[in-house]
Amino acid sequence: MPARAWRVNPALTNPKLFARDRQLCAYCGHHFALDDLTREHISPVSRGGEDSWMNCITACRGCNGHKGNRLPEEARMSLMYLPYVPSLHEDMILRGRRILSDQMEFLLASVPRGSRLHG
Repeated sequence: MPARAWRVNPALTNPKLFARDRQLCAYCGHHFALDDLTREHISPVSRGGEDSWMNCITACRGCNGHKGNRLPEEARMSLMYLPYVPSLHEDMILRGRRILSDQMEFLLASVPRGSRLHG
C-alpha cells in the first residue's frame, strides 16, 4: 500500500465532503449547518454504489430521507452540482487545518480552476 502522502485519491471524510460541497445540499441547493448534513450516495451502497468521492455528495437530512434507497431519477430529484475528486492540494485545504496566508496562496494556485474552493 502506498504511503498516505502519495495516495492518488484523498481519503473521503464527512468534514472534507461537506467542505468540498460548501455545506450546500446537492438536491435543494440550500446551505445547512454541519449537524444538518449527511453523506448522500448518489447510487445507494445497497444497490452496488461505492463509498467514493464520485458517488458521494452533501445532502440535507430531509432530501436524503426523501431520496431513500433510490437513484435520483427514481426519486424525481436532480443534482444541483456534480461530485468530483479533490486534488491533493485541495485536500490540504479541505482538512480545515490552520494555513498561513502565503501557504494558502500557494495551495490555491495549484487548485484546478473549476474547483469550488475558488469561489
